Amino acid sequence: MISCDLPFESNFPYIVTQYAKENRIPISLTMEITPFCNFSCLMCFVRLTPEQAKEQGELLTKEQILDIAQQAKNMGTLYLTLTGGEPLSRPDFWEIYAELNKMGFLISILSNGSLIDETAIEKFKKYGMPYYVKLTLYGASNETYNKVCGCNKGFTKIKKAVKLLKENKVPVNLSGTMVKENAEDIAEMYKITREWGIPFQHTVSVVKSARGSVNNVEKSRFLFGEFVDKLTLEQLEKNKLPECKSPFAWCASYKSSAWLTWNGHLQICAFMNGPYSLISDGFENAWKELNKKLEALKTPEECKDCKYIDFCQRCPGLLCAESGSAEKVSDSVCDTAKKLYYAYMRLKEAKE
Repeated sequence: MISCDLPFESNFPYIVTQYAKENRIPISLTMEITPFCNFSCLMCFVRLTPEQAKEQGELLTKEQILDIAQQAKNMGTLYLTLTGGEPLSRPDFWEIYAELNKMGFLISILSNGSLIDETAIEKFKKYGMPYYVKLTLYGASNETYNKVCGCNKGFTKIKKAVKLLKENKVPVNLSGTMVKENAEDIAEMYKITREWGIPFQHTVSVVKSARGSVNNVEKSRFLFGEFVDKLTLEQLEKNKLPECKSPFAWCASYKSSAWLTWNGHLQICAFMNGPYSLISDGFENAWKELNKKLEALKTPEECKDCKYIDFCQRCPGLLCAESGSAEKVSDSVCDTAKKLYYAYMRLKEAKE
């Protein structure tokens, strides 16, 4: 077990994370315990059919998950996130959760909320409440949920989940992904979540199905460049990124976090399915091997002298998902950078 003496302050999580980065401690681990889900969201890049999953490997067993978690704890992991697919749809979810909770992790759950009912709350009370629960909100009505997620009572279920979690004092927040099928609900979604008293944020960032998901996001997603004309000069200034040598200079996960896929690949995040290391080699070896591979990655050659570089998102995971490689440029990423650059120049010239 890696230990350290840190001052106890109100910003303890930040201090811990910074210490972890400096010492390459995997303080945070996300475990993708299933690729299966009871929703069929248009923008999902993870969900697989049983046939597709069979082609990509074997689902980690309960015993393997618990063994990996113990190894991660021995390496210094404190924050553990369970996700999927829909994590609660896994038949042995509660057995896994109970044992992980005994290990002392601060456990977070990423869920669509549809399976959080009175029975789930009783299970939480029995095995220990999670550190927090992050739920997805994809519309302001059952009609929208049916269009986006293929679930005709999705909104009713998420509303119930929020109510139950709040009543039982479980910290909860909401996040949503905007696609063309739910964009008209965005104002109502913010109104509703304010009434619920729950933090909510949305994104228009939808990546391609990098890991063979059943969905084709091309017809539903927005590209960020479509919103450029709505940005102010101040907002565009905040989008600028200083020049940096490392592809991971702006990555919050680099050196302190990892993502474990349902079939045993250890990678830096959900988007970046390469490079990865094999968890079958043991967590410590996999963590070290992953970091070596990430350190070897280079910024795409085309980016080095690009005049739009200040407005490029430069996320290796995004490049990997969009182009198939973290070292290869993406047309959609480049197009967004160009639009941001020219919007900035127009507004700057107008101000002068």
